Amino acid sequence: MSAFDPERHITNVDYKIVAALEKISEVFRVLLWAEAKEHKLSPIQMQLLIFIKYHNNDKQRRIASMAREFNLTKATISDSIKVLEQKGLIKRTDDALDSRSFNFSLTDQGVKLTGMIENFTLPLDGAIATLAPEKKEQFLVSVLDLIYRLNQTGIISTQRMCYNCYYYSGDRQQTHYCNLMQKDLAIDELRIECPEHKAIGNKQ
Repeated sequence: MSAFDPERHITNVDYKIVAALEKISEVFRVLLWAEAKEHKLSPIQMQLLIFIKYHNNDKQRRIASMAREFNLTKATISDSIKVLEQKGLIKRTDDALDSRSFNFSLTDQGVKLTGMIENFTLPLDGAIATLAPEKKEQFLVSVLDLIYRLNQTGIISTQRMCYNCYYYSGDRQQTHYCNLMQKDLAIDELRIECPEHKAIGNKQ
């Protein structure tokens, strides 16, 4: 049995959802490859530039951390980082917390280029914008719950979202509460990338 067998879609909703998600992932691949090719980058090099721009935590900018973030080997990330350094797009600095490690930041040239490439999802953004508000909320809750389940099984390694945060209380469907902010969260306030995220079990 396969989710890519159209005959299975007739009676199996699960397979339909998997096949639909594959179509959406294809959109990301096409848009990412097109933008990367235009600027003579590989897709992962492009993703690393965007990641470095928006993650100011030095620990997240280490090679090992970025490898976990993108579910790739440290060798693969290291190779891409070397190319970006050679292109003058990023620079390394000593890690104040670990003398054996480096973290990375964008150069002025890197900031300029990243500003040009970071909106490669605009066609997808436009399609989502046409959805009715209530459909957006339903979709968001479903996607966040799916990401949470995949994270729990170890398929997605690193997530800083509400559902797997020490401060979160709720049922992931109808009720959402943040103990850090001490407030109920509306659906559009749920975060998938939170700078205050604390992993469950970490009470410090």
